[in-house]
Amino acid sequence: MSTISPPGMVSGEGQEPPDTAPDTGGATRTAASGGVTCACSPEELLRLPLFEGESRESVEWIASLMTLRSFEPGEILSQPGDPVNEFQVVLEGEIHYGRPDDPASPVMIAHEGQAIGVLPFSRLKTALGRAQAVRLTRLARMDAAHLRELVYRAPVLAQRLVSQMTDRTRETARNVENSNRLLALGKLAAGLAHELNNPAAAAVRSSSRLRELINERRQRAIALRAEPIPAAAVEIGMRLSDSVTECRSAGTLDELERNDREAELSDWLEKKGLPGELASGLTDAGINSGQIAPLAEMLTIRALMLVLEALVDDHEILCLTSELEETSRRISDLILSIKTYSYMDQSPVAEVDVEQGIELTLRMFQHRTRSGVQVSRRYAEGLPRIRANGSALNQIWTNLIDNSLDAIESMPNDQPRVLSVRTCQEPSAILVEIGDNGPGIPADVQARIFDPFFTTKPVGEGTGLGLDIVQRIVRNHKGSIRVNSQPGKTVFQVRLPI
Repeated sequence: MSTISPPGMVSGEGQEPPDTAPDTGGATRTAASGGVTCACSPEELLRLPLFEGESRESVEWIASLMTLRSFEPGEILSQPGDPVNEFQVVLEGEIHYGRPDDPASPVMIAHEGQAIGVLPFSRLKTALGRAQAVRLTRLARMDAAHLRELVYRAPVLAQRLVSQMTDRTRETARNVENSNRLLALGKLAAGLAHELNNPAAAAVRSSSRLRELINERRQRAIALRAEPIPAAAVEIGMRLSDSVTECRSAGTLDELERNDREAELSDWLEKKGLPGELASGLTDAGINSGQIAPLAEMLTIRALMLVLEALVDDHEILCLTSELEETSRRISDLILSIKTYSYMDQSPVAEVDVEQGIELTLRMFQHRTRSGVQVSRRYAEGLPRIRANGSALNQIWTNLIDNSLDAIESMPNDQPRVLSVRTCQEPSAILVEIGDNGPGIPADVQARIFDPFFTTKPVGEGTGLGLDIVQRIVRNHKGSIRVNSQPGKTVFQVRLPI
C-alpha cells in the first residue's frame, strides 16, 4: 500500500444536493449519508503541519470557504468517473483509494493532515478510482474554483501543495507502471512455466523408465550367467550389441517398410517358440531375423529370449538417454534465453543486437505463437549494434508483440493469424516493424493509444500503460514510434538512432 495522497478523491461532487434538516450550531446533517456538514474553523487547519508557516489571515480566508463533512467507516466518498471539483483536507480518519476494476492495482492511503482532491495547477477532472473511509473520517472541503486565488493568498501552502501534487503524480505513475510490469511479467512467467513443464515432465518420465530398465537389464545379465552359452554365440551377441549404438526409434524406414519387417520378424520368432512382441523392439534396434538366426542354433529358447530382451533393453536405454539429453538441452536453452532476454549479469546500457532481442522475446511467447499463429520474420542482414538499455528495448518488443497477439487471438479460428516482424537499416536509424492482421485499431482512438491509462481492452484486462511505457522508453533512446492501422493490417514502427 502507498501512503501518498490519492488523486481524485471526491465526496459526492457533481451530485444533486441532499435533503438536509436544520441542526443546532449552524450544522446540517445530510440525509443521504448521515454525515455532518458544518463550517470549518481556522484552528482546525492551523493544528495541521500542512498549514505550518502560513499566515493566520490566509488560513482564516481558506477556512471561511471550507465546510466540514463526516464519513462513517466503510462509506464511499467517490466512484470512478465522478467529477472532481473540490480541494479537500483530511482533518481526521483514514481513506483508502483503489481501482475496483483492477484488483492488482495499488491501494493508496490518505491520513490525517493530507490534502486530496484537486490541487493547484492540477488537471484532474474525474476520479480514476474509488475512495472509501476505513475509519470515522472528517474532511474540510473547498470549491476548486478558489484555488487560483489561494496561490496568491497562501503562497507557503500553495508551494507545499504543488510539491505534494508532483510527488503524488510521480508515485502514482510509478505504482501503476510497476503494476503493469508485473502483469507483463506474469504473462511471460506463465508462458515460460508451460514451456519448461513439457521438457521437465518428459525428463521425469524418461528417468523413471530408465531406472526400471537398468534394473531389468541387470536381472537378465544375472540370469544369462546361469545359461550355457558357447563362445561363438557370445561373439555373435557382442556384434549385435555393438550394432545397437544409437536410438533408431525415429527410424530411417517409412512406416510401411517398417511394418513389413516387424511382421516378418514376429512370424520368425513365433516359429522358434519366442514371443512375437519382441519384434517391435528388435525392429526399432535395426535387428532382423537373419542376424539372430545363428543364435537360434546355439542357444536354448530361454537363453535366446534373454539375449534378445537384453538387446531391446540396450536400445531403449540409448533412446531414453538421448531423450534426457534433448530435454535437458531444451531447458538449458530456455534458461539461457531468459537470462539473455533480461540482460542478467550485464550493465544496463551496452551494445545491443536488436534482432537478437526481438527473437528472444518471440521465444518468450512461443506458448502462444505455436497454436495457429504464423510468425513472419523479415530480418535485415548485418544490422549494426546500438548502444541502449537492452532490457528496456525488450520491454518494447514484449508490449508490442503481446498487443498483436491479443488482437489476432480475437479473430475467428477459421481465419489465418499472422504476426509479422521486420527490420531494416535507414541512414541514421534502425527501423523495427511489428504488425498483425487483426481487426485493427479504430480510427477515432488511434490518436489516444499512447495516452496513459487509455485502453481498448475489456475492463480488468489492461492498465492502459503498455503503449505509454513503450513510447517513453523509445523517447528515452532518442527514437520515435508511430502506428498505421486499418482492418486486417496494423503495424507499429519503432525507429532507434544508430
